[in-house]
Amino acid sequence: MVITVVGGDVRQCYLAGTLVNHGFDVRIYDLACDDIVSGVKKYDKLGAALKGCDVVVLPTPVSKRWHMVANMVRENTIIFGWNIPKKFAGFPTCDFGQIEDVAVKNAIATAEGTIAEAIKLGTINISGSTCLVTGYGRCAKEIALRLRLLGAYVTVAARNVIQRETASFNGFIVSDMFEKDSYSEYDFVINTIPADVITPQVIDKFSKNVVIIDIASAPGGTDFSYCRECGIRAVHSLSLPGIYSPKTSGEILGNVVIRHLTGGV
Repeated sequence: MVITVVGGDVRQCYLAGTLVNHGFDVRIYDLACDDIVSGVKKYDKLGAALKGCDVVVLPTPVSKRWHMVANMVRENTIIFGWNIPKKFAGFPTCDFGQIEDVAVKNAIATAEGTIAEAIKLGTINISGSTCLVTGYGRCAKEIALRLRLLGAYVTVAARNVIQRETASFNGFIVSDMFEKDSYSEYDFVINTIPADVITPQVIDKFSKNVVIIDIASAPGGTDFSYCRECGIRAVHSLSLPGIYSPKTSGEILGNVVIRHLTGGV
């Protein structure tokens, strides 16, 4: 079976290496994996890399650039990816984001990466700091938990009543979304909501020393232009598992491909 791994970050290299170690014939395109994995076949042209392949592993995230793959492979080619676009609706697919154990492990890696970003961008310890986490989905839960374990005072802000009740049950201070006049007590704000949440009106409630880390999918939920105008440090931190834990993350995805192709999923 021929598997073509295309584009993306270093996770894809470790994914390819996991497949090679399991005996698959692996091709790569638009990846710099020379110092990471051996035994793969490197291609300079996408068409050549895809010709005759049985499986394609798309990058995370799947940008519009890679939609062309749907026009270049056979209709029975198996497509793997995270949040696979509708462009591939006619193909047999396996969406990493729909697999529970993968989503849980990804949330843990995202949480660790978020904290790494906070340490890098901040000027104070996490321990003893005050942190606001917006939303209480899978990633937000892991972020809030790990911040608290590091000694931070964590508040969870969410509009969803069930999310607030769950966060309160788990021992967090809870808040509706920015109903107070001031949020100047927070050292770090972590946004996980892919909507306009950190607006100019909200930003004006923060201290000028706050660090805002937005991990929501593009375009994020923060008005970054207004943050720059105010001199507030704000970053849109995407694909954190690929930055801070590419080996672990890539091997997790590689093992999903193996399980799926060998009947384990």
